[in-house]
Amino acid sequence: MRNLVFRMFFIIIAWLLLTVYIFPWNSYNINVPFSGWDYKLWLDLQWWIELDYKIDLDEVKLEEDYSPSRENDIIEWLKSIIDKRVETLNINDSNIVSANYAWEQHLIVQIPLKGNDSFENKENIKKAKDAIWKVVKIDFMERNPKTWTWELEWIRALDSEGRFLSDKYFVKSSVQFNDAFQPMIELTFNDEWAKIFGDLTKRMVGQQLAIFVWGELLTAPNINEPILSWKAVITWNYTAEEARELATNINTWVVPAPIFLTSEKTIDSRLWATSLEKLIIAWTFWFLIIFVFLIYTYRISWLMASLSLFLYIVIVLSIIKMLWIVLTLASIAWLILSIGMAIDANILIFERIKDELNEWKSLRDASSIWFKKSWSAIWDSNVTWFIVAMILFIFWVNLIKWFWLMLALWIIVSLFSAMWISRILVVLVANVMKNTKMFIWK
Repeated sequence: MRNLVFRMFFIIIAWLLLTVYIFPWNSYNINVPFSGWDYKLWLDLQWWIELDYKIDLDEVKLEEDYSPSRENDIIEWLKSIIDKRVETLNINDSNIVSANYAWEQHLIVQIPLKGNDSFENKENIKKAKDAIWKVVKIDFMERNPKTWTWELEWIRALDSEGRFLSDKYFVKSSVQFNDAFQPMIELTFNDEWAKIFGDLTKRMVGQQLAIFVWGELLTAPNINEPILSWKAVITWNYTAEEARELATNINTWVVPAPIFLTSEKTIDSRLWATSLEKLIIAWTFWFLIIFVFLIYTYRISWLMASLSLFLYIVIVLSIIKMLWIVLTLASIAWLILSIGMAIDANILIFERIKDELNEWKSLRDASSIWFKKSWSAIWDSNVTWFIVAMILFIFWVNLIKWFWLMLALWIIVSLFSAMWISRILVVLVANVMKNTKMFIWK
């Protein structure tokens, strides 16, 4: 008995702490320690901006190794780069899809907006557009021997076959330190680049080879001897932080093909917000009706189970907020439906207790036996649903897959709620109550 009271005390403390944690304090500009981030909402629950970018594949199509599969690789590469760029802004999750309009390849970037603050939204839109369109071009240039005018001081360096060095052959950028512990940016390229670079440096011994990034001259070292390697080094008076920032920018901003913004539009989420509001109202009435019916049917025992259901909701919302799981309209709908599944588990428990009482067992004995005899039925149905949810989460499309992830999460928590929390509450009350009809209608 003392052990049950201690567990009950622990449940109450956990309930209070988690209730404080799940409340969206940040939405009301209230700073509460350890309250975590805001809930992460999908596009169907908020405003978002849709940016349409055209991919310029003209230069790519002129390359010798061009093929439709290479074009698809470039599109996927661009999607990955844009996703990284938006992620660094800490605005919100983005959704990026490709589209084909009249033989033109496009990328549609959907970025959720924050709340109803129009100034904040404008700033976020501006930051997103500035970050997405940036294209890093790494060019290797030599001095123009024909003129010294500023516009033509540097021209593209070509090897003996007319090939030139560019970010087409780029692999990665990293920060290294020389013997004097001065930071420098090391650019790593592929095998094809090494052949061109070796041929070019043979011709340019004693001349300067300039490296331009964003059209800006970063360094122009003299070639003292042919270089037959896969690497180039940018040296300057960088601090370690500046060198890291430049290396990161080169890694995330070098793109295989340029993109151009062709249109933008803001999508209103009021339709979905209305649907969510009606969904919550419908669920509230449904829950109240079910609650009254089950109180009449199962009396005090159902009241204890209801407390475990409320704690179930608190635990689920805590996990969502803690792991920053994306909430969609579909996943919220399933949260509401999952309460029905949790109720179903409790009904199996109470019917098992009734059967034991009908065999003239005492209330204490009946409440102790029900766990062993009802567990197999509860476990069987929930495990089946869990396997289905995980399979559909792996193979389903982006928006709906969150529905199945939520289903799997709800199943795990509902099992914990029914078989641990409900069990403690019901057994504790059964140990102190004498009136069987008040505990559960028989």
